[in-house]
Amino acid sequence: MMIDTVWLKDFGRRRALEEAEARLSIALQPIVDAASGKPIAAEALMRGFADMGFASPNALLDHAFSLDQLLDLDLLLLGKALAIHARVPAAERPLLFVNLDGRNLPHWRAISDFLRTGCELGGLHPFDICIELSEAHQPLPLDELERAVDTFRRIGFQIALDDFGNGTSGLQMLYQTSPDFLKIDRFFIGSMPDDPKKRRLVSTIVDLAHTLGSRVIAEGIETPEELACCREVGCDLIQGFLIGRPSTDPATVSTDLSPRIEALALSAPHPEDQVMSRLLEEVAVLSCEDSLRDLFDLAAANPAQTVFPVIDRRGIPVGAVRERDFKALLHSRYGRDLACNTSLRLRVMDYARPIATVECAMPLAPRLELIAERAGDGVVVTSGLRYRGFLSSTSLLRLSNAIRLRQAAAQNPLTHLPGNDAIRGFLERCVAEPGSPRLAAYLDIDNFKPFNDKYGFEVGDRALMMLATILKSLERDHGLFVGHIGGDDFFIGAEGNASAQAQQILSTIGARFRHVAESLYDEADRAAGFMSGRARDGSPRQFPLMSCTVAMLRIGAADRPQGTLDITARLTATKADARRRGLPVAIADLMAGDR
Repeated sequence: MMIDTVWLKDFGRRRALEEAEARLSIALQPIVDAASGKPIAAEALMRGFADMGFASPNALLDHAFSLDQLLDLDLLLLGKALAIHARVPAAERPLLFVNLDGRNLPHWRAISDFLRTGCELGGLHPFDICIELSEAHQPLPLDELERAVDTFRRIGFQIALDDFGNGTSGLQMLYQTSPDFLKIDRFFIGSMPDDPKKRRLVSTIVDLAHTLGSRVIAEGIETPEELACCREVGCDLIQGFLIGRPSTDPATVSTDLSPRIEALALSAPHPEDQVMSRLLEEVAVLSCEDSLRDLFDLAAANPAQTVFPVIDRRGIPVGAVRERDFKALLHSRYGRDLACNTSLRLRVMDYARPIATVECAMPLAPRLELIAERAGDGVVVTSGLRYRGFLSSTSLLRLSNAIRLRQAAAQNPLTHLPGNDAIRGFLERCVAEPGSPRLAAYLDIDNFKPFNDKYGFEVGDRALMMLATILKSLERDHGLFVGHIGGDDFFIGAEGNASAQAQQILSTIGARFRHVAESLYDEADRAAGFMSGRARDGSPRQFPLMSCTVAMLRIGAADRPQGTLDITARLTATKADARRRGLPVAIADLMAGDR
């Protein structure tokens, strides 16, 4: 693409900015609650760069930087973003995410003044704006970055860390900025459905962000499978072409996308939500616009309360104020006078700090340990990102115990793999939610009973644990569902693109298990390749060393089983056929019959 040489030539002069003013525009892309599809925010994105001869917004920004005009260009774009956002009715106005080029951060004082003035002129509140910072082009020392972020926050702006994972200093910036939002780079999102390692990594990032009190936004969602993965790992917000394309019409950012989300991927509420609801505590809540005097009055009216959640005008938590952080001032000789002095403009947000949060629509159990470690001050509970209630550390402990009891009841006590309830849930999805290829597999250990009779149940349990360890690695590395039916019977499930891969992997399980299980036999049995024992009728018999028989049932995307019994009956028949024919692996199709 040829760059407009006239524009390049005049970039450093007033004419260049006038031309940029005329050619550049702002489009808004919706950001919605991952669980409900309710509009929460919108990101302001540059448009018109192609008319100026640039292949991407970054190319334009880079050129502006080379000519020492980047700050002027950034302020121009910020002004346009504020102007289009001001056109959204106040009652429907979502949070506006604006990008700030890191190379302009040395000018953070001028930028903060510009944004504050722009909000005043446009009838906006600083809490309507979230400033996106990125690892890219971040020239400030981290202590200076922290001062800049503190200034933005004191004014009322929220902070997002953009493109997390796409640079080398992400964890440092996460620590220094304590962002309200963490945006995960498209690099991780795009291949999550086919890459279990990325799913696990994103899940870990989500856990970390929630522990630090940040909400997670998954960027670049383009397929229902990506959406399902993001919801599964606990992302709070989603953004991408699947949800909505950028539009210059500000009315589109307040569109309720709940029907679209429900049609794409919406799971049932998690059972721990009911337990959590019973434990929620009603506590006094502050607004981010409250003054320090409001805080003192609320503390006096609620003397037993030590943590005060703070929410913005949308009801979204933005932190919490701890009594220990303002107690000295409250009880000082002139503390209340200072709080009442309007010229000092002391506000609640000057004392607010992040607090661990839990979204009730997402499974709590996988993150319980992480949250518990940092929940000495309690946990804020949200529904659709909006404040729902508060869990004190005592209530969180009760919830933790309740979930552990539920998990213990649902897991096999030996292998700690999901039990029959979870297996039944997988089979029910196969029946109720067609449209994705699936694989269901039944696996049991060959010659386990005579081995257990000869070597004893303790060694038999070691054999079961060996197989469970192999199967858990499939869950970790390939995203398969693994369950323990009981005894030496196991279940493996796969969905989507993982189904074809699972078929190949499961064909090798028997050999892998036999190799590791040989160590459980004594030297004589290993050398012979079999062990002597007694058959079910009591007669002496030689039994081969333990291996596995695997029966697999392929369910096509268009196939709909008649019920869970239809699936289990086919699996049982397929396994019996494999045993009869002496096959380690048997594969059947739901409609086409055994192969």
